[in-house]
Amino acid sequence: MPHLTSLKVILYFAFLSVLDHAVLPVFGIGGVYPSFLYLFVCYASFEWETKKTIPVAFWAGLLKDFIGGELLGVQAGILVAMALLLDQVVRRIEREFPGIYFFITLLYVVFCELLKLSFGMFIGRVDGVLASHIGTIILMGVYTALLLPFFGPLTRFAIGDRALSRQYELFK
Repeated sequence: MPHLTSLKVILYFAFLSVLDHAVLPVFGIGGVYPSFLYLFVCYASFEWETKKTIPVAFWAGLLKDFIGGELLGVQAGILVAMALLLDQVVRRIEREFPGIYFFITLLYVVFCELLKLSFGMFIGRVDGVLASHIGTIILMGVYTALLLPFFGPLTRFAIGDRALSRQYELFK
């Protein structure tokens, strides 16, 4: 498990930010594209403990706010709050169930985006919830979750993670 302040992790965050905001929109399907920053938060929750998941969620949210032109701190707060919930769920799930990581990632992305939409409605940036908003959010969640099997090996390769995968739970 790498230190979050290591140069590899910082450069990986920068790489994922560039992918999220410059490269992946090109590969969008109907204006919907995945988010590698969401995947990194899910990866941290699945593979590391809470003390690493929360900072990853904070920095991922701050980068999404900063690069996406949103109010600074909104997505950081949403991602951290949802990462706390995500981490509680991950600690209690049956890991042998096929597709559980896909389903959890899908829910994480959908709930984060729904909270972002709700906040946008609250401050007046979004006039109302349309079926197209909900459909876009669900498609984004599915598209992001489908990339999860490729994201784990990419992340382990990029930051040199040995993927100990929360083995401490075996001894509780």
